[in-house]
Amino acid sequence: MNTLSEKPIHDRVTRRDFLRTAGVGVAGASLGTMLAARQAPAQLRGTSLRILQWSHFVPAYDAWFDKSAKEWGEKNGVRVRVDHIPHLEVPARIAAEFAAGAGHDLIEFAGLILTGLYYKSLVDLTDLSERIGKKWGGWIPAAGPISTVEGRSYAIPNFYILIPLLWRKDLFEKHNLRPPDTWEACRVAARTLKPKGHPTGMQFSHCNDANHNWRALWYSFGGRETDPSGQNILVDSKETREALRFAKALFDEGMTPEVFSWDDASDNRYQASGVACWIHDAISAYRTTEDTNPPVFQHTYIGLAPAGPGGKRVNVGEPTAYAIWKFSKNQQAAREFLIHLTDNWKEAMVASRGYNMPLLKDGYKKPMPVIGTDPKMQVLQDFPDLMAFPGYPGPYTTPIQEVTVTFVPADMFTLVARGQSPDEAVKWAMGEYRRVYAKHKRA
Repeated sequence: MNTLSEKPIHDRVTRRDFLRTAGVGVAGASLGTMLAARQAPAQLRGTSLRILQWSHFVPAYDAWFDKSAKEWGEKNGVRVRVDHIPHLEVPARIAAEFAAGAGHDLIEFAGLILTGLYYKSLVDLTDLSERIGKKWGGWIPAAGPISTVEGRSYAIPNFYILIPLLWRKDLFEKHNLRPPDTWEACRVAARTLKPKGHPTGMQFSHCNDANHNWRALWYSFGGRETDPSGQNILVDSKETREALRFAKALFDEGMTPEVFSWDDASDNRYQASGVACWIHDAISAYRTTEDTNPPVFQHTYIGLAPAGPGGKRVNVGEPTAYAIWKFSKNQQAAREFLIHLTDNWKEAMVASRGYNMPLLKDGYKKPMPVIGTDPKMQVLQDFPDLMAFPGYPGPYTTPIQEVTVTFVPADMFTLVARGQSPDEAVKWAMGEYRRVYAKHKRA
């Protein structure tokens, strides 16, 4: 994977480069002083800033974000407007703004990272990324592929959504099942508990959960999407076929057909209802259960990423990152707000009830906010080394972004669950990957 460089900017960027990328109407020296003092320049007063982002799965976070943005705006004389929309509508809205050449100043990529698709229309934020990284101990390796294109940063990583295993300890103990530390143990539990009214479920559908759940299982079985360069497709392998065969068995033995129509919130409801024996999902499901069904929550535990047949653990998270359009009329305010946001990552993590996992290294000093003090959540502090994003072990390239947006891996697993052979599914998927890669190569 690419990583964001922690090398000081003055070692790699000339003063002329810095002044060119520093923003509109602000001299380099004054920008440096302003950044150090955390004060926005006076010329921002009387301007407006429009922000487009998803509606967070933890509503309390949106309330905190809107309040924080409002207070920042009042302090700096900037009228701030935040538009929240459902996460699956974000790509379409961004595409519409790109086509029109007008829209919000600051946009958020949520789950489906589109930096590579739009970078030519985004502001180069390399200087800002390096300054923020230097202040907070550097970026974790997973941050690079979601923000950099050809060595430059066109987005500022914000947080990622961790996807652990949530399981019912009472049901497992009642039926003498071992904790779901491996995918095989998960399968045995689902097979045992489904006849007793407690199946499992993972989405075989077009939603973000399907994208990350099946990739986590696939990678844990030794499957790879591309090589480390990201240029060569490695989907066609015996490891991929083994993962597909396992997924078919997991569906047949431990799920019900409703998973073909599930959305991202379906497994949250499944867990909170008390039906599921385990789910593979973000801790929003944990919080939903806590809020709506305390008796079930009492027995709901969080596990590390399940290991594959060779003991390999890979967790595929959902990253978020902010970018600034080149057509933005207030690029400087957008840059200033990103500094404010990253300076307040701890408050953001608390507001999200531990949902927002930091992409800055200093964020992993134990105990971490919220999750470091909850005995059942402390295991979440050990996930960063297991993190991967689509394209693994290669970077989150533009073609991978397209196969993710069009749910090619999720459809490959769905084809097998519906009855096609692993060979047929792999052949279909390889055709889709080659088509996408060829299109971008021509472009």
